[in-house]
Amino acid sequence: MSNSLKGRDLLVTTDWSKSELDQAIDLAIKLKKMGAASRSLDILKGKSVMLLFFRPSTRTRMSFTAAGQELGGFVQVPAPSEIRLTLEKKATSLEASESVKDTALVIERYVDAVAIRAPAVPILDDKGIPRPGGGDAVLREYADYTKVPVINMSSCLHHPTQGIGDMMTMKESLGDVKGKKLVVMWAYTSLLRNMTAVQEVALIGSTYGMNVTVAYPEGYDFDPSVMSLIKRETGKSGEKFEISHDYKKALEGADIVYPRNWWSLNAYVNTREEEQRLAAKHKDWRMTDSLLRLTNNARYMHPMPFERGAEVDDSVADGPNSVIYDQAENLTHARKAVLALIMADEGSLDSILNQ
Repeated sequence: MSNSLKGRDLLVTTDWSKSELDQAIDLAIKLKKMGAASRSLDILKGKSVMLLFFRPSTRTRMSFTAAGQELGGFVQVPAPSEIRLTLEKKATSLEASESVKDTALVIERYVDAVAIRAPAVPILDDKGIPRPGGGDAVLREYADYTKVPVINMSSCLHHPTQGIGDMMTMKESLGDVKGKKLVVMWAYTSLLRNMTAVQEVALIGSTYGMNVTVAYPEGYDFDPSVMSLIKRETGKSGEKFEISHDYKKALEGADIVYPRNWWSLNAYVNTREEEQRLAAKHKDWRMTDSLLRLTNNARYMHPMPFERGAEVDDSVADGPNSVIYDQAENLTHARKAVLALIMADEGSLDSILNQ
């Protein structure tokens, strides 16, 4: 096997071509089919990966840790404060006194890959308004300074390994996904979620030739930079990309429904209370059995966590169309595949693929 992904970064799914994403998904499916045998591999023996979490995580942290360890690697999970990393250009205290550049250049001497769950920090748009994207800028800066591969474990805008795991789940559920309808739908909760998973699934769905509809109330647009990527990918595949403010119409004929809350683009300007008041105007945006009946017997997906009774009814989350726990499991297989492809020696990788 000729592996073009050895040493490569993964900051957004479009960093890799569709054929390269296919490699990751095919390998993830292979690892899943291996069952218990895939939990004691040694293809990363003697290699180390650092997981750095600026924000809390359940599925991403547990699945990435399992992925690295089950491949035989050593996983380090320091808190950012424990490595004295500062995101400021100039340190303001002795407790956080090392720049991104110096941190990146030192840590590459200790590990073979770095995965970062980026901080949710804003950047200023051309009008001087704070917008999402600062976390992505931190990741790009880190990747520019280091020679080892860098993986985005969720930034302000993107969540590529979630997207790969989600596409694996859709392919398991539907087979060939090209031409199938994916509906990414805003759903109400007062808890307020970021945009990364919903933007990434819409993006990778477009890459794979799905007809993608994003349904949301006025004021909940995707980030413009992500919209540009989705439209570019849709142009390649020749399928449809639509925006709808009518969730009932949007759900008609859907093969996959992905209802999840996300905050507005003004989240860095509004207070939390203002965002909650804005969201509370749209409590009817909730996945129910009656809405599911509008679809083409669609599979229900969600990256979790979700608020039962707000984003979704229990009868849907626990119903026969729900694949949320398969979706969560697949994160480990997808992340094992990504780590294997960017870190393992070709001979080790071939030993798995030839089993």
